[in-house]
Amino acid sequence: MDKVTLNIATTILQACERWADLAGYPCSVAVADASGTVVAFHRMDGATPMTTDIAINKAFSAVYIGGPTLRLARMIDYRTMGPIPGSGGLGLLTQNKLRLVFIPGGIPMVNGKMEVIGGIGCSGIPDGVGEISDTTVAQAGYAAVYEEND
Repeated sequence: MDKVTLNIATTILQACERWADLAGYPCSVAVADASGTVVAFHRMDGATPMTTDIAINKAFSAVYIGGPTLRLARMIDYRTMGPIPGSGGLGLLTQNKLRLVFIPGGIPMVNGKMEVIGGIGCSGIPDGVGEISDTTVAQAGYAAVYEEND
């Protein structure tokens, strides 16, 4: 996979919805391309309106930093910021027109050369509820792309 197409994004959205149904929580899912631009988006029936922007910005953030938004979350967690107060990711809070999201649930998509070609963002699964989270829903969507092509 060299780029995120609408067909790939649709496969991701469908898989994410199946996993969110398993969790019993409606959510929003966004799939972005290598520039962080939304290729496809879906807000499940019953997902709160605020999950829309959060999912989109999680996908964007994963592309922008080239890693999972969990990394950003840990950068501002006072327990992991290191010995200097204010170190870590606090300087990133105002970057990119306030679009960076410091909440787990965004993952990057990479090609065979490990170059970021897109991102997936999920929002709506409460933390600490069972084994399914925003991150696992996004990961299930990414895995579905490869399962379908096997």
